[in-house]
Amino acid sequence: MTTHQEDEVLERLNEQDGPRGFFLEVVTILEEAVDSLMRRAFRQEEYAVKYAIEPLLNQSGPLGQLEVRLKLIFALGLISLERYQDLEAYLKIRDFLVRDPKDYRFSDKPIRDLLARLHGVSQGGMMKLEPPASEEDWAFYQMQLNRLDQMVRSALVLALADCVGELHKESPI
Repeated sequence: MTTHQEDEVLERLNEQDGPRGFFLEVVTILEEAVDSLMRRAFRQEEYAVKYAIEPLLNQSGPLGQLEVRLKLIFALGLISLERYQDLEAYLKIRDFLVRDPKDYRFSDKPIRDLLARLHGVSQGGMMKLEPPASEEDWAFYQMQLNRLDQMVRSALVLALADCVGELHKESPI
């Protein structure tokens, strides 16, 4: 992935306020990267593109859904098992956030649980916070939550940039 592509990913993710919008954008970015990878893997002859590849990849085609595409690129050996599991985890949290009307923070348990499932993401510096026992500690607790939100968000952005970088490799096959 070029620096320009990485900058675009970071920019798009930074435009999102909360986890719901963030993960909707994550999956959109992944769809674009997987589509690009698959198109690079297929023959580029005009006839093949028009009569074989396009019908396979359009929304109503057998490879139109991201979940199916992920299984195919894994089966072809274009991505590792760990990367496949990470991509599936992003889809699951996106689906969870779309169905659940609650507004989550990045520091909330469902989001941190996703982070724990991602390969190559260290949670060493991620603290577990308990609500304060007294009112006077509440401001400090809010500050800690905001810090944890930023840490989780940053870890997710870096993990996604790594995923997208692998999907943009030069020669997939």
